[in-house]
Amino acid sequence: MLSLAAGFRKEPASKEIKSARKNGKPRSNGVPLTRGELLTAHQRALKVAETMTVREGFQSLVTAGIITPAGKLSPRYGG
Repeated sequence: MLSLAAGFRKEPASKEIKSARKNGKPRSNGVPLTRGELLTAHQRALKVAETMTVREGFQSLVTAGIITPAGKLSPRYGG
């Protein structure tokens, strides 16, 4: 598999492909967040989680695929 992937692309990507950004905003895909951005996102998530009711928290876990509607762990998580 490695040898197949290594020979897949023999020429570099054109400049048109490399500069796909048109709106001037930084890309979030593949760009690591700064420590400050991570802390802000964490604090925001904690605020949301603290204000959730038990039912909303349960539904959030079901929507994420962590548990089933019956309350058991999904197969992906060992259930």
